[in-house]
Amino acid sequence: MKFNKFIITLPLVCFGLAFGQIKSLDDLIQPGTKLEKLADGFLFTEGPAADAKGNIYFTDQPNDRIMLWSLSGKLSTFMQPCGHSNGMSFDKDGNLWACADEKNELWCISPDKK
Repeated sequence: MKFNKFIITLPLVCFGLAFGQIKSLDDLIQPGTKLEKLADGFLFTEGPAADAKGNIYFTDQPNDRIMLWSLSGKLSTFMQPCGHSNGMSFDKDGNLWACADEKNELWCISPDKK
């Protein structure tokens, strides 16, 4: 029973600590900064991860695709289908690890998409 209380309490404590440090949006966004929409047409995005070069990968989970926002500012589809992936991370070898919800799998995707 103590373990269950810990599992429930820990996220609440972390959430409180994280947001307790942010007093206003000025702590996150420099005053005077103009927000700009870079892209749209997604149903639900998740799992942002950056490769070693700084390119950003994220999922459009319901549309079953991994998107790539390149350093040059170009948005493209990196992989579709992708097992309805969501959370992602890169390892030291440049492989993209993705949690694929469709069949409850963990995918390791090499830079050449294998």
